[in-house]
Amino acid sequence: MIIRRLLPIISLVALLPLTTAALDRPAYGSLCERGGDQAIWVPAGEALIGDDRGYPEERPAYRVRVPGFWIDRHEVTNAQYARFVAATGYVTQVERQGESVIFRPPGPGERPVEPSQWWHIVKGADWRHPEGPGSDLAGRDDYPVVQLSYADALAYARWAGRSLPSEEQFERAAGGGQPDTLTQPGPDAANSWQGEFPVRNDAVDGHKGLAPVGCYKPNAFGLQDMIGNAWEWTKSWYLPGHGPMVSNEGAPGNPSFDPAQPDARTRVIKGGSFLCAPNYCARYRPAARHAQDELYAASHLGFRTIDSARAGPAQPAVPQAGRHGI
Repeated sequence: MIIRRLLPIISLVALLPLTTAALDRPAYGSLCERGGDQAIWVPAGEALIGDDRGYPEERPAYRVRVPGFWIDRHEVTNAQYARFVAATGYVTQVERQGESVIFRPPGPGERPVEPSQWWHIVKGADWRHPEGPGSDLAGRDDYPVVQLSYADALAYARWAGRSLPSEEQFERAAGGGQPDTLTQPGPDAANSWQGEFPVRNDAVDGHKGLAPVGCYKPNAFGLQDMIGNAWEWTKSWYLPGHGPMVSNEGAPGNPSFDPAQPDARTRVIKGGSFLCAPNYCARYRPAARHAQDELYAASHLGFRTIDSARAGPAQPAVPQAGRHGI
């Protein structure tokens, strides 16, 4: 695993004239609600997938009806993943590889110009040591579990009798039935980067790195951290846009294609992370998407699970006139 191959995955430089929401309020992110294993019902409905105003890979936008499904209220936590490992003895792909990617901000006086100056391959980084051998999970039971490959996330989902969301399911849930916006979420709504990335993190939202789950206000469906905090795996194969894939590109037999890494098997990741800022990444939006090699992990990439087989909540016996689902 070399840094050159990983840079297309993690460089995420902003290209859009996106704006920042008002940041003149006190720090947030200190009143965190713990939801345990709670799942939220996302009712069936039409969703606009993609955004013609966004990055090229978000185009063209299209409408689709998404059946109802249950989804975790927040990202899977370290405590939840630890229970899975204790029950099964599972050893993650990242642990077997022996190294992973972590973010380290530049030091005082440094003026970084390329991602290799803040992204580093570190031996011994894994889900138990998310920032490398000198880190651990003490006091982090309620933080999102990170440093997991696609297979590591899928193994947990299957053990739990659930699955990973598709891109359409994630985007439907993240949007909360509301119109998308290019504006950075306010510091009460998501854990993102306030300040000039990567040299100044004002942490107006209360956290300079990952936050415990449930620290920011829920969306219209009652879901938290669908935007910001940690990127999240989906089961969808990545293609560079929502249109048909150009034939004869990518590796033979590979259902995905990312021009930056044509030989990799890449999945769509969604939601952005605490590193997304207006001048870098700017993917703190439901429509935003990015390619991730399914073999590799990072210190800002987690997941949540869904259940589309379980029946939805009981509906009122008599529909109430004038009321509409989200």
